[in-house]
Amino acid sequence: MSLNGSTNATRALDILLILGEVGAEGMSLSQLVARVGGAKSGVHRSLMSLTERGFAEPADKYGHYRLGPAIAMLAKRQERIEPLVQQLRPGMTEFARLTGFTVYCMIQSGVDCVCAEIISRSTRRQFSLGIGGRVPMGIAAGSLALLSMLDKQTSEKIINDNAERYRQFPAIRYVDSSIIKEQVADAIKRGYAVNAGYYLPGEGGLGLPIPKQSAYGLNVAVSFNVPVEMMTEHWMQSIMQDLRHCLFRT
Repeated sequence: MSLNGSTNATRALDILLILGEVGAEGMSLSQLVARVGGAKSGVHRSLMSLTERGFAEPADKYGHYRLGPAIAMLAKRQERIEPLVQQLRPGMTEFARLTGFTVYCMIQSGVDCVCAEIISRSTRRQFSLGIGGRVPMGIAAGSLALLSMLDKQTSEKIINDNAERYRQFPAIRYVDSSIIKEQVADAIKRGYAVNAGYYLPGEGGLGLPIPKQSAYGLNVAVSFNVPVEMMTEHWMQSIMQDLRHCLFRT
């Protein structure tokens, strides 16, 4: 799973990310080894270190581990994210009410994009794993919108670092780093990002970039799922205006 080898720190971080995917039921050591790679003894040492510090803990099922309470305590101390989510939530809720679309608030986390909030009134299949779900930066409209706010050098480095992950990511249309770069360039030109049905049958998405307001702020993107057949140029421009109105009306 690691992008830069299997150092102890990277291995521990990979374990945390994997445990974050599986929920309260947790995952066994052998399953973690299969996902992380490397020697079983090394994965076990990292897992025990995380457990000693409260970042992981034994699950109810014997031999399984899940995220520990230290993760939640650290998350509560993140003072930049929650105020932004609180600011955007009413507009996201109104937009979801008006359209019936599922709406996401997405943030960058290194080379990944993470869902910080989700508002849904839809019964259609959801792309995101839910709050805390993550995808490689460049996958789907929300992360394309985030990439469009970065300088070219930073954006291209993230895309190049994720190149192999794009080829491995489940998709119904071919995706590689060159396609992602084209999509980012298109998002910069439009002022919003477009996923034209790359990952779910008949389902696309649009993402609105919201640049940080200060040097210590945080770029965010608000995105939503939409049936591909609705995504005409005129309709996309109109619906993005509606989204801006919901988010930023005074």
